[in-house]
Amino acid sequence: MRFSLGQKILLWIVLIIGVFGVILLTWENRQYRSSGVHQLLQQARGIYHYVVLTRQLISELKGVYIKEGATYKRMTPSAFTAKLTSYAGQKAPFYLKIAVSESSDPSHVPDEFEKRAIDILTKEGKKEFWEIQHHQRNYKFRYAGPLIFENQCQSCHSRIPTKRILGCISIGLDANKFFHNLNRDILHYTIYMVLSLIVILVLLWFMLRSYVLKPLSLLNKAAERVKNEDFSVRVNLKASKEWENVGENFNNMVSALAKRHSALQEEAETAVKQLRKAYEELKRTEKYKSDFFTNITHDLKTPITAMKGAINLLDRKCSAKEATYVEILQRNIEKLSSMVQDLLDCSRLESGELELQLEDADLAEVLEDAILIAMPLAWKKKIKLDYQVPDEPSIAKIDKKRIEQVIINLLSNAIKFSPKGQKVEISLSRDNSFWKIQIQDHGPGIPKEEQKRVFDKFFHRTESKYDSGMGLGLAIAKGIVEAHGGKIGLFSEEGKGSKFYFLIPQAN
Repeated sequence: MRFSLGQKILLWIVLIIGVFGVILLTWENRQYRSSGVHQLLQQARGIYHYVVLTRQLISELKGVYIKEGATYKRMTPSAFTAKLTSYAGQKAPFYLKIAVSESSDPSHVPDEFEKRAIDILTKEGKKEFWEIQHHQRNYKFRYAGPLIFENQCQSCHSRIPTKRILGCISIGLDANKFFHNLNRDILHYTIYMVLSLIVILVLLWFMLRSYVLKPLSLLNKAAERVKNEDFSVRVNLKASKEWENVGENFNNMVSALAKRHSALQEEAETAVKQLRKAYEELKRTEKYKSDFFTNITHDLKTPITAMKGAINLLDRKCSAKEATYVEILQRNIEKLSSMVQDLLDCSRLESGELELQLEDADLAEVLEDAILIAMPLAWKKKIKLDYQVPDEPSIAKIDKKRIEQVIINLLSNAIKFSPKGQKVEISLSRDNSFWKIQIQDHGPGIPKEEQKRVFDKFFHRTESKYDSGMGLGLAIAKGIVEAHGGKIGLFSEEGKGSKFYFLIPQAN
């Protein structure tokens, strides 16, 4: 799925603002939380130092006396702490406890938090330990400071060595109100941020649409009309001074294109007229050439036929001494007759006047007939003709005479270009929906640069001692095969011979 420019920009704006909002909310959340925890920590520290200082003062005074009724009762630091603990649990918003390791007094037995605190205060030498405990929707801030027996404590606790941490003063603060307020403030701040970001997004999108997307859309529509050769289009961009300059330049460009398009149309019309005139001239020239070849070949056939009759008559009446000259005349008249027939066939192929007498025939029989005709030429050069045909009938709708002519042309070339004593390999096989006839010789091969021209009219191999005809045989073979709906081609490598092949559609 491809997004438009507006969608991409909107997506990036949302992404940037979203990331910025998340970072800001996270930072504010941490700041609120850090500030609140710091306040709770300061409160716990104050309570701890108040308890420690009070205990130290009472210890230095060797206890204080409190009136209870008509008598006075001495209060030790431990008693004061116990009283304060009881009072804090009932009337103060905090929890206070003296936790002592290995204490036999259940009120001083440490809980899990206090055990961890005593362990950390004792082993790591820290001056305080605190954590926030959360269970369901209840929050509690726990604080612990070291419980140290100073010299003044010896008056009551003579068995306990001084400067030793025996436990901790544990303080607990109710943090529900703080965290509930924190969550409420974060929610309000989140709503405020989301609304602010939405407003910013709407304003940015409105600005983007007004000053970027709308002018681009107008330019795009105008460009589409120019693409469809509507050069009357003009744009009026008033979004900003810069867009006005762009619109003015676009209009000037369209005006220049309109003028150039008009000039090109005139030039194209002139060129088309000239091409049409040249084409008509070429058609006339081709017709003249075709008519020339057709007429001259027809005109040549009549005297050649007369010459053949005269030579046959001379052959019957001449002496043995004159027979050699008559044979030379006969051979050259036959060659001249063949050349004239080739010219006539080539002319008919070019003009599309070659008529095919199509019928269902077995290509194997046509191939064998052509081989028999070419056999004397092969015997003369002591060349062996090796051919293979399939066991199944190879039926195709063909003009037997013309296909035989194609095979003879290819076979004659193969024999002509093969060294004496070699062999020519002929095969007939099935190739998908075609019958394929291949003729392989072991002659000098054809250079790569000449292979594309061998089927052209009047083509002769460069520096070839074998070329003696007019160069029409392969051109005629190509025309006959293509007239049957087939294809002709070759594979050749210099020094390794050539393989000519042609394909004829199988009969339906």
